[in-house]
Amino acid sequence: MATEQGLDLLEQLTTDHEVLRVRFSELAGLPLGDPRRDRLASLTADTLVRHLAAEDEYLYPLARDGRPPHDDAVAHGLQTHTALYGLVRELETTTAGSTEFDRLLARLIEEATGHFGLEEAQLFPTVRASAAPPRLTVLGEQAREAERTASPHPGPAGPHETLPPDDLVAPELTWHERMHRRFRFGDTREN
Repeated sequence: MATEQGLDLLEQLTTDHEVLRVRFSELAGLPLGDPRRDRLASLTADTLVRHLAAEDEYLYPLARDGRPPHDDAVAHGLQTHTALYGLVRELETTTAGSTEFDRLLARLIEEATGHFGLEEAQLFPTVRASAAPPRLTVLGEQAREAERTASPHPGPAGPHETLPPDDLVAPELTWHERMHRRFRFGDTREN
């Protein structure tokens, strides 16, 4: 990603969008089945995941400030992020050079470029109008650091789909475990 110092958050994210668009163009220029296509697709997917993580952490919380809780632009952006994370996960498990790989890659490129355009046209201007320039500059520095240190792989269910650990249900004991407890320890509990 771009590491230019002094860019505010929106300038940084716009630069990232341009870098990704160039990579998408490079991918489109390589013939189907070209071995370089797999490596470039992997590098591009890693860059995209890092970029989306920075947007999730810095852009969308800022965009929510002063907006209705279910604002369409914010909700749509986060839904698109979830879809893009899902496409990257699918792409990671698909054989490079297969028709499925090429189909998923084309969908990823189409959805990502459309998402970038919507953010730049709808979300960025309203964030720029509502946020103080010094705050955007600080957030730009933080976003660059987040992109540098973020995992290049989306989580197992994407960042918006995971439950916090305290909401997880304890696993149920198997029949064998229940019988073992009952006869060995005199435990008469049902679980």
